[in-house]
Amino acid sequence: MAKMNVQRAYEDSIHYLQTQASVTAEEARVKARLIVDYITGTRYAHLTHPALELEAPQQEKLEQALLEVAQGRPLPYLIGQCEFFGLTFSCDERALIPRPETETLVEAAIERLSQCLKPIVAELGTGTGCIAISIAHALPEPTVYATDVRADTLDLARANAQLNAVTDRIHFIQGKAGQWAEPLINTEHGGTFDALLSNPPYIATEEITALQTEIKDWEPREALDGGEDGLDCYRQIAAQCGGLLAPEGFLMVELGAGQYPAVQEIFTAAGWLVAEPLRDLAGIERVLLAREQPAAKAAGREQKAR
Repeated sequence: MAKMNVQRAYEDSIHYLQTQASVTAEEARVKARLIVDYITGTRYAHLTHPALELEAPQQEKLEQALLEVAQGRPLPYLIGQCEFFGLTFSCDERALIPRPETETLVEAAIERLSQCLKPIVAELGTGTGCIAISIAHALPEPTVYATDVRADTLDLARANAQLNAVTDRIHFIQGKAGQWAEPLINTEHGGTFDALLSNPPYIATEEITALQTEIKDWEPREALDGGEDGLDCYRQIAAQCGGLLAPEGFLMVELGAGQYPAVQEIFTAAGWLVAEPLRDLAGIERVLLAREQPAAKAAGREQKAR
């Protein structure tokens, strides 16, 4: 095997990805940089150690990594981590890969929760834990609950809490599919949450097959499939989560592009007061913010007390 230095590895990786993985030049540069960093164990290795020669095992690892990415394996799953809201998260097939657009929800929630002295927060369907952990990391004295239906997914989220030094601030609870409120009802803070946050599955079932290979063939289907019209989880959350919030508490859910009017109607019909949508950096209506109406809140409390 011919010797190859880091700079050559980086350049060859860009060319390979552009020709074999059908990505843009910019995407190829980003992915090539991350792959070479992964192979060498050094950030921005092509800039800091361009002349460093790769050992034969590293070259073999590089070739295998490029092949897997070209076949559709998501890069975060390959390298085992991703960045979100300035933090590093372990990432694998147990959970959806955190997306930059979800930072819209996190930023808005932190801004509102910063007004609370010791906020009590819950993330419904935590996955990697990116929302719950980012909240726990950013606020001075929060109490955070994070739920998920899969035990192995919660194991990943716990590992990420440890990685980001917030284990003592987060309670992880396993729930049941479709039962969004149930894990929180019997906690000591049931009925006094300052915020309920969620990025639920919102892809319509029949649209999943049309998604990119790296999404439809690799990411967990239960984290994508929102039912026939993509709105099942919103219906469940709107119907179940009344009575969980403190008087000034709020609920935020992430939305798919174009879903705001339909989700607004769902929450309004369930008795919630819905605010104007929050838009992401691309201008998409990305987050729905809702509060409980007093009458609906009282009814929710009464129902949970039975």
